[in-house]
Amino acid sequence: MTDDPDRPEDTMHWAVEELGRVMRPPAGGGDAVDWEALRAETGWELPVDYRDFVAVYGLGAIGDSIGILTPAFGGYPYEDHLLHGTEWPPEDGTLTWASNEAGDDFLWTCVGEPDEWRVVFRPRNGRGEHQYDMGMAEFLLRLVRREIRPPLGAELEFPATFVSWREEETRLLDEDGDLEGF
Repeated sequence: MTDDPDRPEDTMHWAVEELGRVMRPPAGGGDAVDWEALRAETGWELPVDYRDFVAVYGLGAIGDSIGILTPAFGGYPYEDHLLHGTEWPPEDGTLTWASNEAGDDFLWTCVGEPDEWRVVFRPRNGRGEHQYDMGMAEFLLRLVRREIRPPLGAELEFPATFVSWREEETRLLDEDGDLEGF
């Protein structure tokens, strides 16, 4: 699941493993990103827990509320993606990895090595940022377990479910095989 030479190939980040126990991954699996090519093309290296999350869950949404962004990959269905319009290093020191329907953003502080990046929750209402001393997968795990409660502008349904972009496209197909709304 990882291209880290110091980590065995079959090892999954602990928080992604735990997340899989409380929020079922999509039946079709996640998305395959060529992390080495991405790093060579863009200069971006992303945290191991995030790369494992993308491999297991991929592009999609938690509870039809929190949309998780990924880098473009073969067959990527949209124009915008995680690194769309960004450069390394980021000008403001952050990178948005998710947002919700209320316009709240979930970001990393891109300080230090990628596995040291911490989560920042930035509410749309501008009432201050909330920093969490943990990575993205642990943040999501603790969120869906209700151990942390950031002031989300959009309600997250429990138990939390994940809907991949593939499942969403299938759901949007009408009886004639055309995508509604596209």
